Amino acid sequence: MSAASALLVRFVHIVGMTILFGGAIGAWVATRTTSDRGIELAARYEWIFWGAMGVIVVTGVGNLGAVGPPGPETTWGLVLTVKLALVVVFVLGSFVRTLVVLGWLRAATVTPDATSLRTLYAATAGWLLVLVAFAEVLAHG
Repeated sequence: MSAASALLVRFVHIVGMTILFGGAIGAWVATRTTSDRGIELAARYEWIFWGAMGVIVVTGVGNLGAVGPPGPETTWGLVLTVKLALVVVFVLGSFVRTLVVLGWLRAATVTPDATSLRTLYAATAGWLLVLVAFAEVLAHG
């Protein structure tokens, strides 16, 4: 992979993460009430989230291919392994969050608890910050 291609892949990866994190904060703010509008915005974020997550996964694999990472026996490899394990947990938790939000959206007779919605998106933003911290360690040591 050329230097320009590697730079583009990293740029797209960072833009994807920005969309994930900014969207999580936006959804957290939007769900401060139990209005239908808050649920609709949360559901819209879920679509954007999964699109951006796909971009993150593809560009993350591209980044790994460009770097040619060492195995988990090195410090860098160990940090990468922990980060990837956290990503798996994050994706599974995000899947549950999406199911909950879409369930509330489809069940027009059920009013979602605003605190639960805020908690879901605050947790999403928190996990993303942890993943960014690991990315920073991987990028800069």
